[in-house]
Amino acid sequence: MPVVAERGNTIRQDYAEWLQGYNWDYFLTSTFRRPRKEPYYALQSVWHELKKSFVARAFLVCEPHQSGDLHIHGLAAGFGPGWRPELALPWDIWAGLFKRFGRAKVEACNSQEAVSGYCAKYLLKQQSRACDYYEVFGNKNAWHNGLDTQNLTSL
Repeated sequence: MPVVAERGNTIRQDYAEWLQGYNWDYFLTSTFRRPRKEPYYALQSVWHELKKSFVARAFLVCEPHQSGDLHIHGLAAGFGPGWRPELALPWDIWAGLFKRFGRAKVEACNSQEAVSGYCAKYLLKQQSRACDYYEVFGNKNAWHNGLDTQNLTSL
């Protein structure tokens, strides 16, 4: 069992480093009014709600309460400055999440240090319960950060 735990920690660390390479607009949390226990459907339903607010990409993590009911933590971003449609404001995203699911929180990501803190708190922590489920949402263009084209300029 120690090998499995070590592999899980390595994967979490790799995800955290990868996520820190992107600019993020919002941190979010969503708790369901009606308890959910199936992580796949919980994540999908939150993603579908976020798309209504023009979220282009998101990284969402399911975390269980003591009761086993799930809540979601996530990072969300729009397409970037100058792109249409523009990402909704945090209170508009909050209103959509609150209306559909229940308690919600949406806050601006002000720095890469804040993203690092988020990753350390929610993604990297050891979850000893059954749910350790996360999902990447958005199309490949929304995830393009330009790092793969930097070497082309030196040719």
